[in-house]
Amino acid sequence: MITAKSRTQPYLTEITNGPADIFADVATEKGGSGKAFRPHQLLCASLASCLNITVRMVLERKSIPYDEVVVHVDLDQTVTEKTRFIYDIDIAGVSAEDKERVLRIISTCPVKETLARPMEFHRKDDEDNQRE
Repeated sequence: MITAKSRTQPYLTEITNGPADIFADVATEKGGSGKAFRPHQLLCASLASCLNITVRMVLERKSIPYDEVVVHVDLDQTVTEKTRFIYDIDIAGVSAEDKERVLRIISTCPVKETLARPMEFHRKDDEDNQRE
């Protein structure tokens, strides 16, 4: 479970899973410091890290040596009817053929699969009341 806790600085939020902490904030023009991840950037970070890990797992499973994997993810918010992530994956130190092979295999990573499914949002209180 993830816990988000307000800090004393306006809008700064500490996010923890227990053993690790990160921070979220809003841009300075909205009253924040702009020095931490913005909430939408955290969505991009989840997808970017999952894609990066998945690529490295495939490379290792296929015994393909590589130098570095770099993933860039952005969220296109210009279309209000849908959520559109734009990503790019660079695998340094591999041939173009191996890169294409790996990218076909990792076309869906677990976070990408999760984000692609229909979503529902339920407050815990509502869930607890439905069980009674």
